[in-house]
Amino acid sequence: MKIDRLFLERDCPHCGAIKAALDINAVSDDDFRGKDGQELYVFASQSNRASIEMLSKFGLAGRPIPLLLTHEEVVITDEQEIVTHLSNQGMTV
Repeated sequence: MKIDRLFLERDCPHCGAIKAALDINAVSDDDFRGKDGQELYVFASQSNRASIEMLSKFGLAGRPIPLLLTHEEVVITDEQEIVTHLSNQGMTV
């Protein structure tokens, strides 16, 4: 199964542009698929400590948020690059 995983955090100053660009249908529709046939899972933590724990569960300890882990195992942490990837995959409005 191909899955793009997007990690965001509440009150994260760099997450706002990503949240604003996201297509809510891509986030909430279990049948939605990107151009490469992948699903989009969005994980949002409520605190920095929760973000650290969440990322460590995915083997991404020490990485910053926002973070996109693509279905090809590419890690993207630059907010503009994340928006560009999501846009290229038809996951933005």
